[in-house]
Amino acid sequence: MIQPRQWHLYVVDLEPRVGTKPGKQRPCVVIQPDEFTEGGLGSVVVLPITTKTMSFDVFPLRVRLRQGVCGLEKDSDVMIDQILAWDKAFFKKDLGALPDSLVDEIKRALSEFLDLQK
Repeated sequence: MIQPRQWHLYVVDLEPRVGTKPGKQRPCVVIQPDEFTEGGLGSVVVLPITTKTMSFDVFPLRVRLRQGVCGLEKDSDVMIDQILAWDKAFFKKDLGALPDSLVDEIKRALSEFLDLQK
């Protein structure tokens, strides 16, 4: 079984699709700190990624990942507003660690979206 690490991209099986929740196997960014993942919790907090990118700036709801980041074949958006806790058993493949500049942008988007900057 894969041991997910914070700020890595993984292919995760998100089936079944329910309502506005993304479905199918798709890349996701792990945002949960490693100490909680290693501490025996069965679920991991992630942000799903979509190739249905927005043609206009919707920060903090989306953060753009350019083609080639962690092997992504297309420009993609991290969906900040779709925070999920998902069972480790559904993690299929580690795509690698995000560059620090993208980690910082995702942190800033999460902070603004969740109104944590006060």
